Amino acid sequence: MRNSFSGVLILLALVFQVDGKALTDASLAEVSPAQDPTGSAAVNSPILQNAPSSGKKGLTFVKEAHLVDFGIDLVGCRNWSDPNGMNCDAYVGDTDCNQLRPVLCAKVDNTPRPAYVVPPTTGVMTPAYYAGWNLGHITTTVPVKGSQFYNRAAVDDYCAQSFGVGWRVALFDDGFFISGMNLTTYSGSAWTQNAKNQQRGGWHFYSYGDVRNDIRFWVHIRDQPSTCWQQ
Repeated sequence: MRNSFSGVLILLALVFQVDGKALTDASLAEVSPAQDPTGSAAVNSPILQNAPSSGKKGLTFVKEAHLVDFGIDLVGCRNWSDPNGMNCDAYVGDTDCNQLRPVLCAKVDNTPRPAYVVPPTTGVMTPAYYAGWNLGHITTTVPVKGSQFYNRAAVDDYCAQSFGVGWRVALFDDGFFISGMNLTTYSGSAWTQNAKNQQRGGWHFYSYGDVRNDIRFWVHIRDQPSTCWQQ
């Protein structure tokens, strides 16, 4: 297990360090939904490149890593292992709403955090802020236009219709953390026993699941105009 951790740790250290700049917080339960600055040009997916523009963009996440030992995914703003990857933009959205993308759906069942590594970061927030646990599972729908949904409730309903009761659209700040968590610290029963100390993070989160890695996903963000649908 140590060998698998070491390889993932190197990758994730890059994920959480963005040109030496900190990803700071201010709103959304101490999450500032800003564009993830990397200094590299965004490269759009070739899927439906010729689709008519909707005139509006929506926020998307991507699968960044899968930890086989725990059966969990890391999803978030950018996959740094892809040299042609693109950044998310939590201010105005990053993908035209008429493009086809799966919806990233989540089911929160208060599953305790597995003992995954929380990589170091140069951000001003605690490293765990960028490596939160979503308390459950994720999966994806078939690709759909983000513009087909009127509001968040419609996207939640789509997830529930696709996968069952309790499923809803995943959030930008779905990751919860406890300051100082890492490996077995605040994992398993200790995570549950310290639930009152859990806080919302942002930009990336871990979850049980093994979603596809060939396309970005529609996600929801609260209190920002960067979704294809109304709040």
